[in-house]
Amino acid sequence: MEKYILAVLSEDYAKEVCSWRYEGNYSIYDFSDWDIVVENGWDLSIKEKREAEFMAILLNNELIGYGRITSDSSKVLIGIGLKPSWCGRGYGGIVMERLIEEAQKRFPKQTIGLEVRTFNKRAIKCYKKIGFETRKKYIKNTFQGEDKFIYMEYINRNKKI
Repeated sequence: MEKYILAVLSEDYAKEVCSWRYEGNYSIYDFSDWDIVVENGWDLSIKEKREAEFMAILLNNELIGYGRITSDSSKVLIGIGLKPSWCGRGYGGIVMERLIEEAQKRFPKQTIGLEVRTFNKRAIKCYKKIGFETRKKYIKNTFQGEDKFIYMEYINRNKKI
């Protein structure tokens, strides 16, 4: 039986995530090399921030992804990144369900949302399948310049994959 575990995203795990490289349009999700992440003081490199907001997603003790849960006064935002070799194989929904459960434990009364680039049809399909609905579309500045995004909220808390 497959055993999924959410664990602290250690520095070693964070370094591994920075080494992942995606193909084609998905390369937009590549992190910079670890040294650059540290040099720029990005959240992934800050121990306190990494341990409070990020988590390693392990399947049978292998790092297959990472998640991030942040909150402001009105909502919780979830982010996910799967190891490139695990993308498109049906694991995104299962991993998102674990992150939703964790977000609900940490912030039980807040709305859960996420944002996704509009080109990422595979992720959008996954999110809709587990109960997210589109709330708005917008353009946002990123490290790579402006990009189109969709903001989605978790509505159906009874859907299961």
